[in-house]
Amino acid sequence: MPLDYRVESILVADCGSTTTKAVVIDLVEGQYRLLTQVEVPSAMDGAWGDAAQCVELALAQVERKSRRILFDEQGLIITPERAGGQGVDAFAITTSAVPPLRVVLAGLVKDLSLASARRAVRSVYADIVEVIALDDATGRRSDEDRVRLIQQARPEVICIVGGTDGGATTAVADLARVVTLACSLMEAEERPVVVFAGNAAMRLRVADIIGEEAPLKVVDNVRPTLDIENLAPLREEMETIYREREQGEHSTLSALNAWRPHVLMTTAQAQSYVIEYLSRKYGPPKGVLGVDIGGTTTVVNAQLDGQSQRVIRTDLGTSHSVERVIEQAGIENILRWVPFAIEENEALSLLLNKSLRPMTLPATHTNLLLEQALAREALRLALAEARETWPVGAASPYPHLSPLFEPIVGSGGVLSCAPRPGQAALILLDAIQPIGVSTLVLDSRMFLAAMGASASLNPLAAVQAATLGGLVNLGTVIVPVGQAREGEIVLRLKVEELNLEIEVPYGSLEVYRLPSPQPLTLQIKPQRHFDVGWGPGKGRKIQFTGGVVGLIVDARGRPLILPSDPAKRQSKVQEWLWGIGA
Repeated sequence: MPLDYRVESILVADCGSTTTKAVVIDLVEGQYRLLTQVEVPSAMDGAWGDAAQCVELALAQVERKSRRILFDEQGLIITPERAGGQGVDAFAITTSAVPPLRVVLAGLVKDLSLASARRAVRSVYADIVEVIALDDATGRRSDEDRVRLIQQARPEVICIVGGTDGGATTAVADLARVVTLACSLMEAEERPVVVFAGNAAMRLRVADIIGEEAPLKVVDNVRPTLDIENLAPLREEMETIYREREQGEHSTLSALNAWRPHVLMTTAQAQSYVIEYLSRKYGPPKGVLGVDIGGTTTVVNAQLDGQSQRVIRTDLGTSHSVERVIEQAGIENILRWVPFAIEENEALSLLLNKSLRPMTLPATHTNLLLEQALAREALRLALAEARETWPVGAASPYPHLSPLFEPIVGSGGVLSCAPRPGQAALILLDAIQPIGVSTLVLDSRMFLAAMGASASLNPLAAVQAATLGGLVNLGTVIVPVGQAREGEIVLRLKVEELNLEIEVPYGSLEVYRLPSPQPLTLQIKPQRHFDVGWGPGKGRKIQFTGGVVGLIVDARGRPLILPSDPAKRQSKVQEWLWGIGA
């Protein structure tokens, strides 16, 4: 909604599945600052329509805390701000508390067309509830089995893919018939939208098969040839279907829109604006990475080679989605990140308790480290899928490792509420495994979505408020890439202003807390077989700041390999926690 007046005061509400937050940004002595912030339980428990009530509760808390009158006589937000200080100039809402689209993928080859469709669908708030593959390895399912699976999944969207352009036809037609039969057996009002993104030569035939049994959308083939992937058309169509659903009378966004915000967008979309801004600020050759580990959803936003890449995993989170993280990661992978021995059944009970009481904070050190271990695996799974969408070799000399990122921004309650900033830093290092030289940034007040929404109203306000109270520099991290024996010196560092010289042994994780908050000059000299982003053995001088954690040197190796022996692994994990001050 365009505004014909200068925006100085901004109110932003961010409605999540676990908590709803609200902030006020205003101009104070010539600079925009984060003046007020509140947080209230969302307590959704699946009742998505309660989002508007959660926003109302949060805004009432803002009014009491700030002593600023926000509501007019009709109960709406006063805009623009009045001369007496009532109201705000602009009001924005972001939300991740939206029910994801229920999607069934149907295709010919699981590792080709269906893999491409999955990557396209993951860019929106969608839950892939079933995959129908003609080459499935579970034994040849009958058409009746496939029809039953589709019916049981109760999808809102079915994506049919398969066949390169000019390729398979009979199998595509058979798949379309299965989908059509499943749709015909559903009540008319429950029938899903069918999106065909397969062999272009089959468009008319598929349309003829489906007929009037379900609404049909046709887009370009996600896999026009075996070696070419074309995700954008299916992504755009899924976003359109999502928006159309959310414009419905009883949708979450429709309920929130009743507040008449100037800006209404999803949390992931708002966060992606911040990552794009940081990409313009820092520029190539590195990319920018933003990760958000929520209670229900984990989001990965990346800017690489000038391209925006986003993956939204609505099945990975640290409270509502605990059971699904355990199912996909395996309890053994979660427990590898804790520095103590614990029975799997006991760990499962403690973790699943969080899904029953999502607003509770960890009551013991054991609970805390288990929750942080779960967060590592949720982020690792999301990143594994995100990497499949990143350009090959983007911003990295090592395609099998993470690209070079500057900065890396972490958000979400498990990070921002960590008792010590070193714990948040270690979660990011373990899950992302960055390489080279980068900066870890923490969204300490879960302000990232508000910053993105504010940027569409007043970019300067968003940037200044984030700098003065939203985003916290955890520290500069240096990660040499190469192989050596444990304890062998692989890197030499010198902080010139402090005359501090450091020798870094392979296998170590160390933090150097620096007394100066000002930028310092760091001389980096890797050994000839090690690379910190400028080529093997090549070093240089950089300007850096230590951040609240300090200068972090991670020489544990890439990829990070944990000892297989449980006792040695637990000892090593404890050593890393101590090393980073966690």
